Amino acid sequence: MFLCTSLFFCSILNYAQSKPFVPLEYEYPESVLNSPKTYVYKNIATAELSFKDITLSKKQNTVIVIWKEYDDSPLIDSSIEVNDKGMEHYLIMNGQLVKAVVTEDSLYSDGSRLGEKRQSEYFNVNSSLTISAAIKSRFFKDTTLDWQGKTVSCIVVQSQSKIQMSNPNNTTQQQELISNTLFYFAKDIGLIRYSSEKNGELFQWELLEIRKMK
Repeated sequence: MFLCTSLFFCSILNYAQSKPFVPLEYEYPESVLNSPKTYVYKNIATAELSFKDITLSKKQNTVIVIWKEYDDSPLIDSSIEVNDKGMEHYLIMNGQLVKAVVTEDSLYSDGSRLGEKRQSEYFNVNSSLTISAAIKSRFFKDTTLDWQGKTVSCIVVQSQSKIQMSNPNNTTQQQELISNTLFYFAKDIGLIRYSSEKNGELFQWELLEIRKMK
């Protein structure tokens, strides 16, 4: 399992982001993240669980978010974000730490409500494997969902991604994955649901609980 699950990537470009892509109260609400939390997600079809540990801190006008995503696979995805811009992004694969090389993390005004966020990066895993990702995300719609017996307001973001796994020494060895994902961010809760279509197959995850990080 080589594919990273994160929507938000690192930045090394000198682009100024005029505003957060997803408002803080929807993506990382301070009312919930007043202490480190673990978000637990459940695959609707398989009942498989995945986890996202999130720590949020504020220093004057700076918001720092550290997160780590993991499940039962040998892959861990981890990132540090500062004011909605990724500063460091790592994949840990079978205990091997691989840092991302970022080519873009920027927000463009396209006339839509949140603008369009474009992200691209690659991981040089070893001499025979490079993983690259290119993602475009934009506002899709407002909606409401029921969660734990109450109706909550959500912002839905649509993301289109292309991930390639290739061998730098052999151009014939290449695999590509195209996916379309809808992310549901609930006000004062965080990411409450996400559903992806990958190569014709649908995957849907829903937030099961939020608990204190161990």
